[in-house]
Amino acid sequence: MSRFGLDFGTSNSALAVRRNGHAELLPVDPVAGSVMPTMLYVRRDGSVLVGQPAVDAYLRDNAARGPIRRRFKLLDVYVPSTDPQQPIVRAHILTDLEAPGRLFQSLKTFLGDPLVGATNVFGEAKGLEELIAAILAQVRARAYELTGEHPEDITIGRPVRFVGSGDAIETRAVERLRAAAELAGFRDVRFGLEPVAAAYAAEVTAGNALIFDFGGGTLDLCVARREGDAIRVLSTAGVDVGGDRFTELLIDEHVAPRLGAAQLPAFIGNAIHDWHALSALNEKDILDALDDLARAGGPRRELAALRSAIELQLGYEIFRVTDDTKIRLSDVAATILTYHHAAVDVDARVSRFRFEQLIGPSLRRIDALIAQALAEAGIAPEDLAEVVTTGGSSKIPSVRSLLRRRFSNARLRDADPFGAVAAGLALL
Repeated sequence: MSRFGLDFGTSNSALAVRRNGHAELLPVDPVAGSVMPTMLYVRRDGSVLVGQPAVDAYLRDNAARGPIRRRFKLLDVYVPSTDPQQPIVRAHILTDLEAPGRLFQSLKTFLGDPLVGATNVFGEAKGLEELIAAILAQVRARAYELTGEHPEDITIGRPVRFVGSGDAIETRAVERLRAAAELAGFRDVRFGLEPVAAAYAAEVTAGNALIFDFGGGTLDLCVARREGDAIRVLSTAGVDVGGDRFTELLIDEHVAPRLGAAQLPAFIGNAIHDWHALSALNEKDILDALDDLARAGGPRRELAALRSAIELQLGYEIFRVTDDTKIRLSDVAATILTYHHAAVDVDARVSRFRFEQLIGPSLRRIDALIAQALAEAGIAPEDLAEVVTTGGSSKIPSVRSLLRRRFSNARLRDADPFGAVAAGLALL
């Protein structure tokens, strides 16, 4: 029976299968291929979509419905009140009762959160484990389509540190992820550290190596040593710095001002870089307020652009175009961020120099994390034979410059940026 490895990421996921001692990436997403957006969309009729089809369906459904009208809804929950006359009251929310579906993303970040409970999905209470299980069940079904096997054995990647702090966070996150995998139909569930898996996939050479796994949501490090056929882990470290945040910084810098962010309440301005949050602003009261602001002397062009972005569900396209611009900066010193749709007109010159200024605080956190990993491993920078990078964010020139500056004597080698972790997990 084949062994499968799943890199269940914050932003993207990948699946690999081990056959005859070799790992092969599978096109787990029927649209996007081997790199699947870690997204879940549950429609009102109970149908479930995962990956790029989930994103496409969500955008299509919401673009066709017009402004959201929220309604007052009482919950079957009673909570303490500050009113001495009514010490206990029935909780209520303003909810979108006509939503065609619910989109879930970045579920991995909540795995260790002690406050996460069940959420109401069209009348059914769904826990975090059940939502993740819905994604994993689709992955398992897709594996059967591609290999003819119903996977029962799975090695799932886990970060060095889950979001949060403390041993309780780590224990809770692993237990929830295991429960989700078992709900999805996997029987033998194992876990492997993501940077360690990347070390196996990259076949690190003799001596000491730093595996630098820098993705969309997190950075994970592993200092390892090849000892014969085995890889000995000397230290691990992780931090919640990721490439998606870098894309958001570019949106804040170059797109948000063209949508009037400076004249808007913070909750609207901050939503511009979060495409899902921007979509949720499609409410009549908010759109009417934007119109009132324009009539009161607000920036008409910018507010019209923001209205278009909200009504036409353009947030995801804006994020993708900005992300592509960020990627181009790895090859050129400057480029143009161009996006034109309805009233949204963006033509902005984006320079690598300014981008590096924006991500400077994150680069300093990365440098500190490297120092921590080396200290825990008990080795000096000159003792490293090679640095192996994986994850799309490892391609950023300032990140690579940081690595070359710290490890001038080590060989810098690139593993598959999106598939190394999944392939390594299948080999563990």
